[in-house]
Amino acid sequence: MPRIDPHQWAELGPLLDRALEVHTEERAAWLARLRHDAPELADAVSELLSADAVADERGFLDTPHALTLAGRELGHYTLERPLGHGGMGSVWLARRTDGRFDGFAAVKLMNLALMSDIGQARFRREGTALSRLTHPAIARLLDAGVADSGQPYLVLEYVDGMRIDTYADSAALTRDQRVDLVLQVLDAVGHAHANLIVHRDLKPSNILVTADGQVKLLDFGIAKLLRADGDEQEGTALTSDGGSALTPDYAAPEQVMGENVTTATDVYALGVLLYLLLSGRHPTKGDTTTPGETVRRVLEVEPTRLGLGDLDLIVMKALKKSPSERYSTVGSFADDLRRYLRHEPVTARPDSLGYRAGKFLRRNRTAVAAATVVGIVLIVATAYSLLQAKRVAEQRDVAVRALRRATAMTELQGVLASDSRGADGELLTQAARIGLAERVLVQRFRGEPWLVAESLTDLAGRLGESLDNEAERAMLARASAIARANDLPEQTALAACTRATSFWLDDQIDSIRSELAIARAALERVKASVDPAVRAICLEADAKALQATGNADSAVVLMQRAVQLVDDEPTSTRKLYTLVALSEMLRFANRHRDAAVAQQRALNELESVGYGDTEILPNMVSFLDRSLADLGEFRMSDSILSTLIRVREARSGAGRVPMLLAFLHGMNKQRLGDVDSADVWIGRATQRPWADGGTQANWLPSVLAQIRVAQGRLSEARAAAERLPDGRPGRRATAALVRALLARATGNAGAGLLIEHELAAIYAESTATQSLFTLPLVTAGEWRLAEGDARAADSLARLGWRAAILDSLAQQRSALAGRADLLSAQARRVL
Repeated sequence: MPRIDPHQWAELGPLLDRALEVHTEERAAWLARLRHDAPELADAVSELLSADAVADERGFLDTPHALTLAGRELGHYTLERPLGHGGMGSVWLARRTDGRFDGFAAVKLMNLALMSDIGQARFRREGTALSRLTHPAIARLLDAGVADSGQPYLVLEYVDGMRIDTYADSAALTRDQRVDLVLQVLDAVGHAHANLIVHRDLKPSNILVTADGQVKLLDFGIAKLLRADGDEQEGTALTSDGGSALTPDYAAPEQVMGENVTTATDVYALGVLLYLLLSGRHPTKGDTTTPGETVRRVLEVEPTRLGLGDLDLIVMKALKKSPSERYSTVGSFADDLRRYLRHEPVTARPDSLGYRAGKFLRRNRTAVAAATVVGIVLIVATAYSLLQAKRVAEQRDVAVRALRRATAMTELQGVLASDSRGADGELLTQAARIGLAERVLVQRFRGEPWLVAESLTDLAGRLGESLDNEAERAMLARASAIARANDLPEQTALAACTRATSFWLDDQIDSIRSELAIARAALERVKASVDPAVRAICLEADAKALQATGNADSAVVLMQRAVQLVDDEPTSTRKLYTLVALSEMLRFANRHRDAAVAQQRALNELESVGYGDTEILPNMVSFLDRSLADLGEFRMSDSILSTLIRVREARSGAGRVPMLLAFLHGMNKQRLGDVDSADVWIGRATQRPWADGGTQANWLPSVLAQIRVAQGRLSEARAAAERLPDGRPGRRATAALVRALLARATGNAGAGLLIEHELAAIYAESTATQSLFTLPLVTAGEWRLAEGDARAADSLARLGWRAAILDSLAQQRSALAGRADLLSAQARRVL
């Protein structure tokens, strides 16, 4: 093995990576070009390649005495065969062999013989980046660890696919299909950017496509965490990022110059990718490919236009040399590509009459095909004028209606925030103030029924936030009656879809279907002219109806469409609620980390626009808390809730926090076993009367009963247990646990067997893994072990573990999963 000057490694590392990526038959030419530019570096790379070849022949990687790594166990995985090799290490196909489940993974091993301190930091950075990403088009991080030899490794989702350019050519994709493929990549990169991660090495070899056309983005080895410490140093051309092995052919000008890397850097690389897929050639690469020439062309050569009209404009904007002139986000890049696919005007060029007229012709060619050229011009000009006039009128109407809505909501807010008193002189309750606001609304705006119906629908949401679902639905019925009496189909659909969503909260399937039938009939009458926000609300109702009938994956698809409809709006409560609804459907589809990401995004946007002190916040927190609980992330939930409560108390005074926020904090304290704190916070949450329905009514009895059992206050525990809700299997499993806790606390030695039988019946009904089963199953198993039945204890522990493991990280972070593992080990020791 050649000895390497550590200072020289910063230059050698990227070059060695590049050399190993080049096909063997092309490597000699590549080395010759490198030798022309930098003879000493070329000699060093040649020595390393020779050493690497010898090591390969001997089956050597990092362990001097190992002839092969095949069969080596790393954590839960056994290596089977190599998938690839790079300057920093190798990637192996591995099989899961711990007996939990069968499956393959890709294990990335760091080659310690070639790694510098910077390289080790890069390897750790890749794991950190991947742990923050949960997207169907990004290869997931499953596990990470350090082998007995001290060699770090990452366990990644195994992707059986082709390079994106190879796939596009082998499948003979059309131009539009290639654009669709790039849109998948843009969506994945947008997810990374939303999590403050820039990939920085996007290229065809890092983007695979599976046989069913699913894109998978790989290799975040040089990803930049945007919130990393400010002392992270950038390098210079070809060696930027501290030996980060960037690929010059796909590097943006600012990368090769060693300047700041931003999301616009990834936009450039994606522009190169799109150019390559559309033309089969690189936008700036010439015949001479020495490193110096590559950098010069990246900085100076303007790509040749492809003659593809608007698609040219989009690609050229993505490939601008200056980051400020490119698309500001991958989302805006994707939006322009979608406009191109729909034959709509794109933002990559200034609007003009001729440009829009050309778009009009493209979309309406049938109507004008028989006209002469002069006739076409006249028709287009006339149509354009009429269209513009119509748009002006529409925009005026929209502005007027928005002003009227704002006026109505201002007046309603005044009533809701007032200190109005009843006939007895007492301040009106929240429900009474909402009733007063309704009367003011109907009287004040009786000449504008559309406004009354829409405003009543919004006002009903206040009742929903107060967890009074029956009152909410009654008000929505009144809004619907006004809309139908005045032949207002859009407002009818709005009220019906909102009402369907309210019925979903109470599992009233028939009522959901009835409301959706009303909404569909109304929407059919207005079709394309429906407000996108109304369409989003109705898509949400449709999605929840699908979820209620066991079609959670289809529900996710509908909710993703709903988010797209409102995503371009400035942050609004509708956008926030749609994000939360998407997170709900993701959770029901067992995509819990995706759900938590959507919920955290909604919370961040909520705080950014000043809604942090409203009742909206605790409702949104409840969804995030549920997802984190599903994942066993009780400590994370505790941290988030504690922070929110501190902020609210700083604004409003000690102990003055929303009822729901206090309840969530108490419930999480009970999960953590902190009974005293749980009792305090649940006590604060129950100081006022509770409405029927909602999170508290569903979970207060079980939480309170478990606290009281732990405190030995059994009569109060029984009283709470009498109000245990029925319904979904997870709730019934929790209720079974509470009843068993009470039985055991009163001396029933067979409580373990009783709950085992009850849980088995409920679990058999569940069509999907549910984390709510974990605690009851593990608790029952612990009791069965104490009763002397180790075999039953082990069986229950395995079921509990399976229910808890919603993803790979839950195995490491979930206290319940750890408790199940411990129980299984104790039972097997007895067996």
